[in-house]
Amino acid sequence: MANEVTKTKTTAISKESADQFQQMANIGFEEVNTDDLAIPFVRILQSTSKQVKKSEGAYVDGAVEGMIYNNVLNKVYSGDQGIQVVPCYYYRRYVEWIPREDGGGYVQAFLPGYNIINTTQKNDQGKDVLPSGNYLENTAHFFCIYMDPELGPQKALIPMSSSQLKKSRKWLSNTQTFKGTTKDGRPYFYPMFSQVYTLTSIPESNAKGSWMGWEITWKRTLDLSNVKDKAVFDEATSFAMSVKQGEVEPSMAQSQTVGSPLNNQQGGLSLLNTLDSSKASLSISTKCNSPTDIFSHNKGTRGIPSQLLRTRILYCSSFI
Repeated sequence: MANEVTKTKTTAISKESADQFQQMANIGFEEVNTDDLAIPFVRILQSTSKQVKKSEGAYVDGAVEGMIYNNVLNKVYSGDQGIQVVPCYYYRRYVEWIPREDGGGYVQAFLPGYNIINTTQKNDQGKDVLPSGNYLENTAHFFCIYMDPELGPQKALIPMSSSQLKKSRKWLSNTQTFKGTTKDGRPYFYPMFSQVYTLTSIPESNAKGSWMGWEITWKRTLDLSNVKDKAVFDEATSFAMSVKQGEVEPSMAQSQTVGSPLNNQQGGLSLLNTLDSSKASLSISTKCNSPTDIFSHNKGTRGIPSQLLRTRILYCSSFI
């Protein structure tokens, strides 16, 4: 498989530039916060991805099936060599999608504690279909920092659903094998972001088709006596706290324009794993000023349990 091939802006600058830039460090960013930043989805390119097709406007020079793609940087990495990833925070959601034959697109997401899955029925493709005709996908979200060889640590979301859910469970289980004991003898887990993993892509198949999936391998524990590792750990800590406090959530406002979920004939991967997106990203939605804003933009949501409120607010840019 080809090496990393996409063109990126060089970060090499002269000493004179570096000195001047340091004198004016951070100017212009005073009012930038996490509301204003897009954090990319990182996924594996499939044979059906627009980024691998030269006839498509979204084509990325040199991209081939199995490469790992960052949709905000519009950059690919070798699937064979993989990327070094520090998982920072995990959660799971039931994501509601409109079927492709009805136009496709993201609708909303539900917390696992909400019993929405019990209102569905399996169709002949194995999808969990709601009474509305939309379907749910059980989706694991790993908020991560990965190492870009040119740009350094990068924040990203790696979503996993369908055939990749088993991988997410194994990954999550592995993160809990690293434990310590307090002075008074109580066991504790090391923080999730203390570990580094290598994520590569491998071919997979079943009776319904073939696709490229994740292979996740533990690499090492961060060494906080090392300056670079400590910097990564500190950034991962900050990122994890931002997600935990609800400051960072997936925003699929562009999902109507970035493609449709692949069907089971193509391996059953979800839109989040295989969407042909150059725009879907992570952000904070601040366009809804109150819960009533959600109800006015998304009819039929009155009476939503309070546990869903936070998720619906953070996703509400999809309806505006």
